[in-house]
Amino acid sequence: MADASPSLAQLRAEIDEIDDGLLTLLERRIAIGRRVAAAKGDASGPFLRPGREAQILRRLAARLDGSDLPVPVMERVWREILAANLARQVDPVTVVWAPEGAEALIDLARDRGGSSTRVETVTGPAMALAAVADGRATLAVLPAPELTAWRWWPSLLVESDPKPRIVARLPLFGGPVSAPVAGVGVAFQDPDPSGDDVTLWVCPGRADGAVDTAAGPDGAVLSLVALDGWPAAGALPAGAAAIGAYARTHHC
Repeated sequence: MADASPSLAQLRAEIDEIDDGLLTLLERRIAIGRRVAAAKGDASGPFLRPGREAQILRRLAARLDGSDLPVPVMERVWREILAANLARQVDPVTVVWAPEGAEALIDLARDRGGSSTRVETVTGPAMALAAVADGRATLAVLPAPELTAWRWWPSLLVESDPKPRIVARLPLFGGPVSAPVAGVGVAFQDPDPSGDDVTLWVCPGRADGAVDTAAGPDGAVLSLVALDGWPAAGALPAGAAAIGAYARTHHC
């Protein structure tokens, strides 16, 4: 009986056919991204949709349960697609403050922004926030606020409008081994809900379960509190102020 198994040439031809189909679909997706940008109508932004991105990536990750395709590989591919769509609307630039011991933030920022995003490093948190404030960058990446060795979150307590807000957490997937240092993304826009989020509030005094405490501009003690979901302002102490929210990290 003749061997019915496909030859190497047949398998390669099948791969070529799939590659051609993938390219066609990618071109179609980018074209739809242009139509989405046009439908928004407002050329001033906000252009970043970290909550929507998290929804897309979580849905795709759920489909990979039991698959041979690792979630980090899928995320890397889709980050490139998402960044390419963003680049149709704005020139994406990410500035990173990666102090000694947090150098991994540079790689996290590059992974998130893909090849369409220019990544630049700065020497302090004030420089990172200033770059976003004056439009030189679309996102600033800094150490996660619970990493108290690099306490910078009081810098978000400003009277200006719009205010800098934490809008993303890096990485979206993974754990302590895959990401030894977590980061957050800061932009001058409101956070974008993903449906499974953590919100960050600054409350006067010492709050139970606070992520960190620091002295405010007037010297009074302030507590940084992380809460599940999007609680109403009335559920928090008087004087509490939101400083951001991000899609919760999922382990893979």
